[in-house]
Amino acid sequence: MAMKNRAKPLQSPAGMTLLEVLIGIIIFAFGILAIVQLQSGMARSASDANTRTVAVNIAEETIELKRGFSRITKDPDGIEYSYADIEPGQYTVARGGQNYNVAITVTPYWYQKNSMTFTTTEPAVAAVSDFKLMTVNVNWGAGPEFVIDETTSTSGRLGSGNVVLSEIISSVTSAADAKSATGGTGGIYLPSINYNPGSNPEIISISLGENKFKESTKPVPKVIRADELAETTFDVVTYSQNNEGATFLRREEFQAVACTCALQIPSTNTQGGYRPTIWEGMEYTQGEFVSKPYGTSSSNIQSKLCDICCRDHHDGGTGLDDEAGDPGRSRYSPFRPPEDYVTTGSFAGDHKHYSRNTSGGLTLATTQGSGYMESCRMVRKDGFWKVAQDLRQEGLNVFPENFLDSTSEVAIYSEYITDAIELYRSAVGDTNVYETAPPLLTQPENMIPAVIFPASTVSSPTYLPTVLGNTSQQLRSRGIYVDYMSDRLRVILDCLEAGGTSTECEAPNITTPLEIMPFYDVQLTWLSRLNETPLNNPADVTNQAIASNNTHTRGNALRTLGTGNTTVNAAVHAGNLGLTATDPIDPNYNTALRSKNLYMQVSNTSAPPAVNEYLISGTISSSISGFKATDVEISYTGAQCNRTNTGYVCVVEIGAGNPRITVSNYFKNNA
Repeated sequence: MAMKNRAKPLQSPAGMTLLEVLIGIIIFAFGILAIVQLQSGMARSASDANTRTVAVNIAEETIELKRGFSRITKDPDGIEYSYADIEPGQYTVARGGQNYNVAITVTPYWYQKNSMTFTTTEPAVAAVSDFKLMTVNVNWGAGPEFVIDETTSTSGRLGSGNVVLSEIISSVTSAADAKSATGGTGGIYLPSINYNPGSNPEIISISLGENKFKESTKPVPKVIRADELAETTFDVVTYSQNNEGATFLRREEFQAVACTCALQIPSTNTQGGYRPTIWEGMEYTQGEFVSKPYGTSSSNIQSKLCDICCRDHHDGGTGLDDEAGDPGRSRYSPFRPPEDYVTTGSFAGDHKHYSRNTSGGLTLATTQGSGYMESCRMVRKDGFWKVAQDLRQEGLNVFPENFLDSTSEVAIYSEYITDAIELYRSAVGDTNVYETAPPLLTQPENMIPAVIFPASTVSSPTYLPTVLGNTSQQLRSRGIYVDYMSDRLRVILDCLEAGGTSTECEAPNITTPLEIMPFYDVQLTWLSRLNETPLNNPADVTNQAIASNNTHTRGNALRTLGTGNTTVNAAVHAGNLGLTATDPIDPNYNTALRSKNLYMQVSNTSAPPAVNEYLISGTISSSISGFKATDVEISYTGAQCNRTNTGYVCVVEIGAGNPRITVSNYFKNNA
């Protein structure tokens, strides 16, 4: 029987040989090397592209600066920029840590009528050239590092290069044709923008001199979660005005936010927050990022700005830009007393933060992750919201309904503010005593001569009914705020006040010191608490909890029963809390309250109420950080009650049977 040959099946290998492993490692290594080279190339390309973009921007700025001349021949006073000033030159510009060398060549051209051509040969009879060919060469040496994130960058310079731009500049070009022209003073030229000033009495224009004015829009609150006021927005606008109308000059956008946060200890030098954004005279300057105690937002149901408010609103740490002679620039509230700062431990140098205990009292946050309450003022800088130094109200006034309606009354109020601000500036001086002993804003009655506003004294009350027969009137309150003034700003102000030009004082296009003085007048009618004495009779003043878009009412005085005199007190916190209507977040709340009285005489033919005998008062606080007890309302049966900034006051009438207290509006979400 024939046998068939059978092929022996191949056996599967039991494992990989050492040679195969080595080959795999080599292949993997080549792959990683290729990825590293790719990333290096991308970093180099990105850095080179960024450097070239900056160089192109510098070249464009240089050309547009030259294009924006105001006259043909040189100005003997050296103030106005001219066509004749378009000359060759060289200089260095520093941007983003990199030096760029700028070389300008200028070739003038004259038109030859006979040949109908242009030539570089100047005519025998001297004449202004028809145009100039301007070439700007921007070059750089070793390029800047490629920045990976806030704290990490490549090591090793990334090359050099240059860009060249050429442009024809006509001798008939006007400044309005320039995209971003500047004058001989170094000031920025911008196209004129028409502006419509607000209407008094809600918005008051404060005269700055030289036909320039400043006004603040009405603060608009936004209420978030359980009737907690989280943010309030308002703008400050500076404009000029003549017979042809008003022209916009500058807008400053502000927000005040209230937040709940969690305290954090920096474990590396990459953790911390930014120094405060401060006003330096011509613009807001953002502080540098430093390693210091910081915070994180502890709620998803609060202002989106709470992330940076919690993070940045802390003191402590050291920075390269800190100025030993001007410590206030590095602090969010430069006027805090020394006892308000932590002196030892992980939070040394930071101002103290507090949470609420189960009884509603304030408890110092001292450990990692401790909850606390914060309130910040935000300012928009380059399109982004930054945490600025705290608001500082220096004056509060309350007026009857018919004041500030007329132009003459606005002029009286405006003159008082500017006079008081100038006195304040003079009192600041040039020493750092400013931070430890700041001056006080001169009150109207203390001015020389004294300024007496309507209803500000017992002898000049406002009346109910009004002269028009109305039995109610809307009272008005306004606050005057003055920001911290750094040493740099004070040098500029001193220079302008001494009669220096805008060039000498490094204040382009500024003609009056008041234009860059950081003050503003804000309407606070719907943010301040207004309470009357005696309570509710013969007049009752509305005092509702704050609602979004000012849909609540405050300060509306209503005639009730009887005849007699009523004193109305307006009170509001001088700092950020005054705009967020937040409960106290530190023990110094009451010392920061500002108040002002208005006097009213009420006439009524109805019988007066029974004589009151018992006065009951107290405070209302929340044991939940972030929940607002300031919105809680209180009333009695058989009594008269008012809600104050931090509590309540009630008067129980004689003979009242079984008076009962009613507390409401403390948690509307579950009502």
